[in-house]
Amino acid sequence: MPDFIPPLSVYFVWHPADSPTIKPIMDYCAAQLQRDVKRPFSRAMNLPVFYRTTVQKGVPLAVDLRSDKTIIFPFLGKEVLADDEWVAYVEALPASDQCHIIPIAIDKYGLSLTGPLAKTNCIRAYNFPMAYFKEYAFISIAHEIFRYSLNDFFMPLALGKDNSLKIFLSHAKDGAYGIKLATALKSFIDNTAMRDFFDATDIAPGYMFDKEILDHIKGSSVVAIHSDPYSSRYWCQREIMTAKELDRPIIAVDCLEEFEDRRFPFASNIPGVHVHPEGDVSQKDLLRILSATLLETIRFFYSKLVLGRYKSVGWVDPDAEIRSRPPEVSDIEKILLHDCGTITCRHKIIVYPEPPVYSEELKFLSNLGIKLDTPLSFNSHDLKDKAIGISISQPSEEELVSIGLSGSHLVQLAQDFARHLLARGSSLIYGGDLRDDGFTQFLFDEAQSLQARLQTQNVSVQNFIAWPLYTNDSVDAKAWKAKYRSVAAMIACPPPAEILDLVPSADVFLPPSNAQNHFVWSRSLTEMRREMVSKCNARICVGGTHSGYKGKMPGILEEVMLSLAMGQPVYLLGGFGGVTASLCKYILTKNIPDELTLEWQIENNPGYREFINFSVGRGKDFYPDHNALNDIIIGIDLKNGLSDEDNKRLFSTPFMDEAIWLVLKGLKAIDQMVP
Repeated sequence: MPDFIPPLSVYFVWHPADSPTIKPIMDYCAAQLQRDVKRPFSRAMNLPVFYRTTVQKGVPLAVDLRSDKTIIFPFLGKEVLADDEWVAYVEALPASDQCHIIPIAIDKYGLSLTGPLAKTNCIRAYNFPMAYFKEYAFISIAHEIFRYSLNDFFMPLALGKDNSLKIFLSHAKDGAYGIKLATALKSFIDNTAMRDFFDATDIAPGYMFDKEILDHIKGSSVVAIHSDPYSSRYWCQREIMTAKELDRPIIAVDCLEEFEDRRFPFASNIPGVHVHPEGDVSQKDLLRILSATLLETIRFFYSKLVLGRYKSVGWVDPDAEIRSRPPEVSDIEKILLHDCGTITCRHKIIVYPEPPVYSEELKFLSNLGIKLDTPLSFNSHDLKDKAIGISISQPSEEELVSIGLSGSHLVQLAQDFARHLLARGSSLIYGGDLRDDGFTQFLFDEAQSLQARLQTQNVSVQNFIAWPLYTNDSVDAKAWKAKYRSVAAMIACPPPAEILDLVPSADVFLPPSNAQNHFVWSRSLTEMRREMVSKCNARICVGGTHSGYKGKMPGILEEVMLSLAMGQPVYLLGGFGGVTASLCKYILTKNIPDELTLEWQIENNPGYREFINFSVGRGKDFYPDHNALNDIIIGIDLKNGLSDEDNKRLFSTPFMDEAIWLVLKGLKAIDQMVP
């Protein structure tokens, strides 16, 4: 099978001095284009988004072209233009047929770039109204993603406004607020900078309706303005049905004033925006509608591309029909073929994007023998009775920035792994504390969402907590235990016997404030990890900090060493940085990276030498043995069911879907090897 190559990646490039301005835009755009990690199981794109900036001086890594298409957004201003090294970096960005560069000027100095991009028209962000700066920025960015990276996949490439997103405004001609909203939306588009992003059309009097509606809708995203009379109007129904027949993106704008006696069933299965039908239409509402329209349009077409790519590399059945949204009753004539009194199914397998809808909704198709899949279920392998350990923690901020990622990338990866593994019947084992917005919370939230989606009561996550962490705030610990009882088991691991002489009270939190207390923490963490690892059938490792830990060595490193010592399969995702990336480098080169040496650890962890000296005094079994790591790496056998080539890809890929697929492939291969 061919290797997986994503159809599209997006890069944002900015000078570190501009971070206060750019970071809020990045957080907002990433939540839209990837997935909002605080909304588990939301419908999302998971578009690969990467960053290029630095924490301190210097320039970032070069942009890595590993997708069919790459679009780069460099943010330009006086900080960049006054820095010769950064100017050279931006001018060297790799423009080509497969890589398009759209500069964003955050001040007027950003228009002064020389070199290859000197004549490239910029997005002039300094003209955006400050009250809606991030909304305008997102619309501008999203439009260019559609225009240069998706539009020409589905229609011939045009120039200028002809390549803009076309919007068809569908509304009842006698719906008072609907007319007001449609008029305001079209006027806003036609009379502001939005005219460069959208081409809004409405049916003019005196035209042949059937022909005009077909010509407009077949190349447009449809905004259905749902006023009180909308569902009862024949031509509104025709517009929605035509959009569904032509497989076009549709957004519903709900502005009901009082009541409708029947909602048109074909105007469902689409995203919606609610607008209060009172007073004048606000700019905020208009921007919300336009943002939602762009977002759904990108999601609609990107899902076609990425699911089609899954199909081409063998992840999806070659006979599967790809859909951009869940199938519905209106699709029946596309799915069933009636010929001389005989009804047959055109498609035996239909694949649509996550999240899966409840099985009852699609029972009318499953009763016909049609298999319905999302990435959660296609080519699925039963992992029931398997316990998979997840070792994931965030590297330092500086390291994440250096490889073009943020903390939300790792959270999303953890959520995606949780979803895929739990959906296949496995349980998850994790060792983490109970910080708000930490990996523990995100894993638990994902498990709760999936439990509701799959309608199961299985307790599917075991979270191990070492002493004295679980004594730090008993009120919060009780709240966590109560909130997540339906999906998670909290396992508190007491301090081991050999350190009880150093523990004033097992019921009182002990801060790691000196070498002795650090030793107590390290022994407690080691015993917790030993117990946790013993319950696992395999381990997935991502990230991990090189310094600032409270154990005898970096936590993920210790969990890998324990897993390998117990003969468990280990999966190392090196493309997300941290200790895991260092281990992958070590395995490939057989040369120990500096950051894994004892000397580096002593130099970069204040108090670590004193901790080692104290540990030596307690016995040779208790201090960190870095020589053991070298013995493991020299003869390493990950036993993970993957070929050397597959492991090399797993060691380096920054793409979440490829990493997840490789791990699932390895787990399946292991099961098939068992007699």
